[in-house]
Amino acid sequence: MKLNAFTWIIVTLAVTAWVFILPLEAVATILVLQLVLLLYIKRSKTMLAAIGGLGVFTGMMVLLQLLFGSPLNVSLFGGLRMLVMTLAFLCMLATTRIQSIAKALVDRFHLPVEYAFMLTAALRFVPNFLEDSSITLDAQSCRGYSNRGNALKRLLSYVVVIRPLVMRAVAKSETLALSMELRGFGANTYKNMPKEPLTMVDFVVLVIVVVLSTYPFWKKVLPV
Repeated sequence: MKLNAFTWIIVTLAVTAWVFILPLEAVATILVLQLVLLLYIKRSKTMLAAIGGLGVFTGMMVLLQLLFGSPLNVSLFGGLRMLVMTLAFLCMLATTRIQSIAKALVDRFHLPVEYAFMLTAALRFVPNFLEDSSITLDAQSCRGYSNRGNALKRLLSYVVVIRPLVMRAVAKSETLALSMELRGFGANTYKNMPKEPLTMVDFVVLVIVVVLSTYPFWKKVLPV
């Protein structure tokens, strides 16, 4: 059953705290549940690429910590924490509409409409930016672009890709600003959206969040 956007936001924020208060076994269990959920929701090449990219980035962070002298267990646990926190946001975005997230931020968290829209617009621009970068790279390749050579030459060669990509992003932002003005963007932007009440499943999930979030407290109170 689908969870409310408010519940997903609470769960995502709670996961970012759990990785620091729960033991390693619990954090690893959360990681397994996240992967199962993501693959159950959408088993596509895009999802697998996103998970794989996060895994590679986590491995690079672990290696970086090892190079700076951190112990192996500390580096692995730090990489696991970062991966779980990132996948929590990915799970929320994969299961909840961005408009519902913005409405929950405005109605239940009383976040100003402007800040809620900036957050959701940034999330919406990420996949568009990645798609534009792929299109720009293909277009420049047809014109003879090549990123071969040493690291410095590759870095300098990316200028021909970054410039049109930035210009395209600026043009899209101007179009978005114009459309917002024409549609009367303001305090009543999300008022006309239908309300999504909390269901029994939402309350059960919120109770679980409270129990896990108070783990350090009841661990001391309850006998071992």
